[in-house]
Amino acid sequence: MNVRVLISSKDPVGLTVKRLGYAFEEVDEDVTNFNYAKGDAIVMICRHESSTLRPALTLHHPGNPGKNTMGGRPETLGIANPRLLTSIFRSVLEISVDVEKVIEATHHGPTDLPYPITFVEVGSDERMWSNERIVSSLVDAVLKGIERAEDLSCSETVLIYGGPHYSKVASSESTRRCISHIISKHYISELNSDVILQSIERNLIRPKTAILDSIPRNKRELLTHVFSSNNISIELR
Repeated sequence: MNVRVLISSKDPVGLTVKRLGYAFEEVDEDVTNFNYAKGDAIVMICRHESSTLRPALTLHHPGNPGKNTMGGRPETLGIANPRLLTSIFRSVLEISVDVEKVIEATHHGPTDLPYPITFVEVGSDERMWSNERIVSSLVDAVLKGIERAEDLSCSETVLIYGGPHYSKVASSESTRRCISHIISKHYISELNSDVILQSIERNLIRPKTAILDSIPRNKRELLTHVFSSNNISIELR
């Protein structure tokens, strides 16, 4: 697979990557709404923002599970690349830096590019975004994860529904399974069957299992129906 690593000229982490001398391709748009037409898959190295300003290294697939958007179309998921995200995250876990390392729920655009994007991010303020040691370590982990990806078995690929935006379930499961789309608890009340189907189909690897993380019983009926109709097994947490 031809994986292209990108940065954005409008992104502070991208500027740090460029300052460090890495010769990655560069886009001029914001990372949530860019166009690009080369290769088979993209890794975008960029900033992560959080209202708590918590230091973190995060990864996620793109998409807007609900009507609110941040780049891309509402109720539209991007294409997930479970093998690449999982491989890179395992490499990120090896970084010797005392910050949170976590897989986030699916969020923000772009949603309409015809190939998968894996976001790899540094959070959550200027101090972290400009930290050359941390950014350099993250870039090296990305390159290592890309190199290892083809050898990673994804015989078990899972969707995750429910739980917080920072998915502890995904981060834990990633050591033995590949992680597809994650729909956090914040979108469960407005889910429709189309978005659920997209979480299955907008994937390079079709998931076999959906983990329902603390989903209230009265919200499970639609999820159970769609997953059962598509031969997706269910695990309750």
